[in-house]
Amino acid sequence: MKYKKMAALTLTSTLFLGACSFDLSQKSDTKEVITESEQGKEVQAVVSPAIDTTDSYYRTVLPFRPSVARGMTQKRVSSRLELDEIETGLMRHSTQFFDPEKYYYQEGQLLEADQIAQWLLRKGKAGEGVSDPNGLNPAYTTGKSYKEKNQKSPLILSHILEQDYMLEEDKKLELGGTSIALVLNSEYVFQDENYGPTYTVKLDEKKVIAQGKQMANELVKKMRKTDGMKTTPIHVALYLQESEGSPVSGHYVSSAFIGRGNQISGNDWKNYDEKYYYYPSGVATNDVRDDAAKFDLFKDRLEDYFPNYTGMMGEGFYQEGELKKLEIKIPVQFYGKAELVAFIQYVTYLLENRWEYNRNVPTTITVTNLNGDTEAMLFIEPDTKKPIVKIR
Repeated sequence: MKYKKMAALTLTSTLFLGACSFDLSQKSDTKEVITESEQGKEVQAVVSPAIDTTDSYYRTVLPFRPSVARGMTQKRVSSRLELDEIETGLMRHSTQFFDPEKYYYQEGQLLEADQIAQWLLRKGKAGEGVSDPNGLNPAYTTGKSYKEKNQKSPLILSHILEQDYMLEEDKKLELGGTSIALVLNSEYVFQDENYGPTYTVKLDEKKVIAQGKQMANELVKKMRKTDGMKTTPIHVALYLQESEGSPVSGHYVSSAFIGRGNQISGNDWKNYDEKYYYYPSGVATNDVRDDAAKFDLFKDRLEDYFPNYTGMMGEGFYQEGELKKLEIKIPVQFYGKAELVAFIQYVTYLLENRWEYNRNVPTTITVTNLNGDTEAMLFIEPDTKKPIVKIR
């Protein structure tokens, strides 16, 4: 009976098949501009074309210039998930102040790696690479042993990320604004002296955010003394990392735009209600019960027809308690192309006819083999009647 149902689904489901790549339409062609090289000379460059997506992406200055502090982020951030959200989330919040229709993106070119490294040290006398008068992290307070001192004075600030936003005037690009992310710890992990045991100190979120806002004010004052940043409009955002090993990334908690000012006042801060949830999980079931139930229902319907289905994982992004983006990964053991196509056809049928989520929530479903290689991707975009399907 199930075979007959599947045959019917195979014949009636409509697929949009193509190469495993995004269909990105250009809003405008690349444009030639003049910008400054690393040596301070004017050079010819271009601005990349815009792409049509549900997210707002900035056009980029090409050739692409990596951040002058490149490499620090990977060392200071706990996972690739965190790194992606720190970068793309900062862009997302920057759109409030630097219009993507007018500004072009460039990785940070003003804050040097050694300068950032110095600011990430503990405040205090310079010594053994642990503290510095320009350090933003808390100084050691009390404690006799290394372990005790670190437990009582945990590090709060993990990293500082710069993004530059360029403006064009008479075909010349000039720095129009800078966004800065202060990456804060939700826990402090450290190893005792002489390769001793590793300890984890859970941090109070409210205290961490309050300290982050104080650090942001100190940082702005330091940035105003940096060449090229004395009058640049500045946007500062606070990002709270998740605990190590978390299946989801952290999130932005607050940001402030001070323009050409030198100080952030309490009224400048805008707090954000953002959070990622992992499905299936007890936290999601407790906090977003209805969406967690919809995920379980979709999973159960897949299991009804495919015995070699090996489970699936999901991640939902929420703002103000409302689901804004959904990503699902489905690992399946396939024994042939026909089986893969049949599976995708059934997933497409569910998306078209038995999808419980709001269809205006952008959704990406990635089907992989057990080696983790992508076999197919399905997309639900707002205002589209049918899912877009790409099979490798």
